This record gives sequence, structure tokens and C-alpha cells, in this order.
Amino acid sequence: AYFMYADHFKASEDTIDGVATRNIFSTNPNLPRNWMVEMIATTIFLSGILAIVAKFEKFGFTPLLVGLLVWAIGMGLGGTTGFAMNQARDLGPRLAYQILPIKNKANNDWQYGLIVPGIAPFASTVLAAMFVKYFLKLTF
Repeated sequence: AYFMYADHFKASEDTIDGVATRNIFSTNPNLPRNWMVEMIATTIFLSGILAIVAKFEKFGFTPLLVGLLVWAIGMGLGGTTGFAMNQARDLGPRLAYQILPIKNKANNDWQYGLIVPGIAPFASTVLAAMFVKYFLKLTF
């Protein structure tokens, strides 16, 4: 994406705020609220995947159902954090912003990048597994 729009970055480097440029590559909203958003979204996502596998795997529709679940959660819960439910969505673009030759860069905000899409999804895996096992009582 950078190479496609490199001319735009160069043309606006003295007129656009560095934070606005950084936010093209990664999210930068409210840390505590977005940590909870990622925690809730990932818990719902993983609980849904575990339930789909437990109940529908024998029918062969698991990939389709998981794809629909990704779409639904992205549309419903992804607006706040850009659906950054793992490091793959946030870490790569954040690293790209760090190393690309963009002038007037803002701080990369590694604190947010490592806490929200880095820790919240891992913590929510425990919640999802406990929810599916003890509340839904599903087994695999």
C-alpha cells in the first residue's frame, strides 16, 4: 500500500499530522476501552469457532460457517479497533510504518500495539475456552 500511495505521502508530508499518517497503518484509539473491545470480540469469535466445530464439523460446513462468523464479528464489533483481533492485523502494518521512509512520523505507539491486539486476544482465549466448556458444556 505504501508504494501505491508513496506520491501522496510525499505530497502531504508537511500538511498532514504525523498521527493521521500513522493511523493509516495501525489503530490508535483509547487503550482501556479498546482492550475490552478486543477481549470481548475475540472471546465471542473463539467461542463461536469452538461451538461451530463441536456442533457442525460432521456436516463439512465448518470453513463456511467460520468465514461467516469472521464477517459478522468484523462488521458488528470491528469498528472500534479495525478488527485487530491478533498481531497479524496490527503488528505488520505497525512495523511497516516504523521502517518505511515517511517524513514527519509520529510515535509508533508500541504500547497500544502490543497491549490491545497483542495481549487481549491471548487473555480472551482462556475466557472462550472456559465459556464453551463450562457454560455451553460442549466437548470436542
